[in-house]
Amino acid sequence: AVVGVIANLSVWFALHVLFRRTVALPLLGHSIDLPDLASLDWRAALIAAVAAVLVFRLKWNVIRVLALCALAGLALGWLPTMAYR
Repeated sequence: AVVGVIANLSVWFALHVLFRRTVALPLLGHSIDLPDLASLDWRAALIAAVAAVLVFRLKWNVIRVLALCALAGLALGWLPTMAYR
């Protein structure tokens, strides 16, 4: 059960960090959030891809990757973007 909760939270956070908008799809009395692909946040996707390569391919320490991603997020956050206008 704990693995299921962790997996569910991972998917939920990834969906809401990478995409600005989601669409609720009703299914069997429940709803499933699907991403609006046009609302992809390229900065978050870039940081996630770099982090995945550093951790899984280059075997970097998670603390180093986290620090680098935090700095990258700050740097990319200062860049102007058309999505926010």
